[in-house]
Amino acid sequence: MKWQIKTKAPSAFFKQFPDLSPLIAQLIYNRGLKTQKQVDEFFNPDYQEDIHDPFLLKDMDKAVERIKKAIKKKEKITIYGDFDADGVCSSAIIYLTLKELGVKDIDVYIPDRVKENHGLNEKSVEKLARTGTKLIITVDCASTDLREADLIKSLGMDLIITDHHRPGKKDPQAVAFVNPWRRGDKYPFKELSGAGVAYKLACAFLPIKKKSFKKWLLDLVAIATVADVMPIVGENRTLVRYGLGVLAQTKSIGLQELMKISKVDPEVSQISINGEAPLTNLDTYTLGFILGPRLNAASRMDHANTTFKLLVTENKKEAQELAQQLNQNNLDRQNLTEKIARELNKRLEKKISQGENTKLIFEGSPDWPIGLIGLIAGKIKDKYCQPAIIYHQQGELIHASCRSIPQLDLMEILNQTSDLFEDFGGHKGAAGFQIKKKNLEKTKKLLTQLVEKKLKDQELNPCLDIDFELSLADINWHNYDQIELFAPFGKANSKPIFLIRKVEISDLRVVGNNGKHLKMELLLFDKDSNKAKNFNAIAFGFGDKEPILKKGQLVDVIFEMIVNQWNGHRGLEIKIVDLRLCK
Repeated sequence: MKWQIKTKAPSAFFKQFPDLSPLIAQLIYNRGLKTQKQVDEFFNPDYQEDIHDPFLLKDMDKAVERIKKAIKKKEKITIYGDFDADGVCSSAIIYLTLKELGVKDIDVYIPDRVKENHGLNEKSVEKLARTGTKLIITVDCASTDLREADLIKSLGMDLIITDHHRPGKKDPQAVAFVNPWRRGDKYPFKELSGAGVAYKLACAFLPIKKKSFKKWLLDLVAIATVADVMPIVGENRTLVRYGLGVLAQTKSIGLQELMKISKVDPEVSQISINGEAPLTNLDTYTLGFILGPRLNAASRMDHANTTFKLLVTENKKEAQELAQQLNQNNLDRQNLTEKIARELNKRLEKKISQGENTKLIFEGSPDWPIGLIGLIAGKIKDKYCQPAIIYHQQGELIHASCRSIPQLDLMEILNQTSDLFEDFGGHKGAAGFQIKKKNLEKTKKLLTQLVEKKLKDQELNPCLDIDFELSLADINWHNYDQIELFAPFGKANSKPIFLIRKVEISDLRVVGNNGKHLKMELLLFDKDSNKAKNFNAIAFGFGDKEPILKKGQLVDVIFEMIVNQWNGHRGLEIKIVDLRLCK
């Protein structure tokens, strides 16, 4: 893996912020914060100042008018969601908001991942018409569902679309189409999650007296934003920061029980006094790697209705049972994902050894569940640093999930082959499509050619972008506390990683199941001060490196600063991201 230290800020930049240490100033520069105003906004998220007016979104006024009309006339409203964590949280946001307003006749429809795929489909639309639905509100879907939108209108129903996926060349017919990516939309922040857009709708039609209720929805917005890997910058940063504080005090019985079974013990270290976000021990890791996967596991292994019920239940016993079910689903999902990944890795290594090497990985099997192909595509993309398309064959239909690297815009590529698809959609980095089996080889050949042309002459070796090279004196509590001010971390604001050279291995041993991880003691020496200090270090997934490492060896290490707390003791430690033997 290539190591690359980010470009050093110019000397004038350091002079611009004389009160900041060189380390913190460099981290600010690395994140594109060039003015004092940008720095202040970044470090001081403010709900009142940073959350934009929902009516800046195109068609928001039409959506609110139609919902109010439906409430007044007591029409049946159906919320039509998606089955991932973002879609289910979006569904819960609109459902809970309507319920808070006293609406009785509400239905929620979340399609089956395997049988129906993403978005609206004709059979479900016809079913909703038969049940008396007069207004359909989509969340996290439907921006490209032209035929289904036409069908809804022909069946005498009205449609409001709320979504954050890129629209197609033509907008679907709807009373209101709320999507920050729409042509002509002037909303100042485009990177909202589906739940972020749903939250905007909720805020728009909730009366002013429900101001407190709006903030209690932020736990769902935060989970969805992180689980859907949206950039944690701008408005999203504020939504997640406040959402973490809400989650730590959540009124949702379902989320309370999910945290218990996940061994998450939320604490609030500082309550909100002047409207600032409460401080909590919860972070984006909690959302993205503990809660998010469990919420997603329902649709991957069964049906997303389990997750939706958990998010809206008011019954503690039911919440406990649902949380247990989601936890078990997640364990089953992990085991099956690992099994398929091993099988696929063997297949790819064999092809590479035989000289079959393209810049697009395109593999599939009838035995790989639809609910897992997106996860597999992500793992393979990360391992080989190439765009990956992984598919499931179901009869005469192919379901594919795509994951891309920064150098390639997936939607740009898919749009060039859209005539071959039965359905498609997504983002720059993650997308999906359906094709008929007879078109598989043609699609594979065409997409491979387009990707090869786009990535021609580009090296696709994985690269670690290092924020700063440190010395022993830099690894201290003051710098750790300053770095933590950059939280919440996530896409576009990743946790800083650092390089330190010529570190001596004092001790090492394998730990974890099957010796998967490496526990080390590292001796750091500073030649300027002539001082040395031992630090505990953990290297997750590096257990196989143990045979080639020995005590006394010098290594260069890329790492994060972390804290290990036990028995009231707080220790500053090193989490190894990568290491190399010194030459």
